[in-house]
Amino acid sequence: MAQRHRFPISARHAFVLALDLAVRRDAVQSLLVPFLLHLPWAVAQAFLPGPDEPGGMTSRTLFLNSVVLLGDFLVSLLVAGMLRFRARSVFNAPRGARVPGAFECYARALARLPWLFVTELLRNVAMVAAGIFLVLPGVWVGVRLSLATEAVVLRDTTAFGAFSRSFHLTAGRLERWLEMIAISVVLVLSVLFACVVGFFALQHTSWSTWATVALCALPLVMSVIQYAWTFFYLRLDEIDVPLVVGSIPPGGTRTGSGEGSAAPAAGPRLKLVEGRSPSEPSGR
Repeated sequence: MAQRHRFPISARHAFVLALDLAVRRDAVQSLLVPFLLHLPWAVAQAFLPGPDEPGGMTSRTLFLNSVVLLGDFLVSLLVAGMLRFRARSVFNAPRGARVPGAFECYARALARLPWLFVTELLRNVAMVAAGIFLVLPGVWVGVRLSLATEAVVLRDTTAFGAFSRSFHLTAGRLERWLEMIAISVVLVLSVLFACVVGFFALQHTSWSTWATVALCALPLVMSVIQYAWTFFYLRLDEIDVPLVVGSIPPGGTRTGSGEGSAAPAAGPRLKLVEGRSPSEPSGR
């Protein structure tokens, strides 16, 4: 039976591409606009009393908190979809290639928003349900469904189609997934740690102030993280070709993403041909 040849993929390279796009090439649409979209919800959250503050447990306050959280979540999904379309538009593209406008990316993301919402909901339910029994099943489900968000946005498929695609692409990629998770967690924790240091360093500030700062800063970090996961997905999708060990990969050279190369081998390249009907003339 044919065995799949695993091409190299680097989580660090995915984050290098993400930083290049988010900071150097497209800071306005990648960082500034998402920040402004999240800002009203973060400010509204800051003005509402917390659960441990007077009036924080009234029905009115709980309702307003729910509206703010839901609104910010929907904005997060819309931005997430836009960022994935923007990342795909520059992946392996030459410098002078046309990049779709921001409104075009947001319009395409809005069209995928319902399925993205369903996918995120089902994925989190699946991870929680698996984690109730043991930790390892929850981690396993998290690994195999980690690329469902990218798949449901970029492949124009349903939630179950996205789960199937993610399950296929993450096979045998546990090490790289752990590397992606580690870098993502470090970036998020760096923001939270900076806010904690600021809270203790500036004695006259309140914790709610630094919580608002964290809510405003996290979307900036999440833009980089989501770009990186999209580039990670696109690289896996790019090298997902049914090869036999010893065959020559498409192109036989370095891929456009700049990661690794596959040396040509002596084995023949297999090609699927379509059979001819017995009643069809041979043409000779």
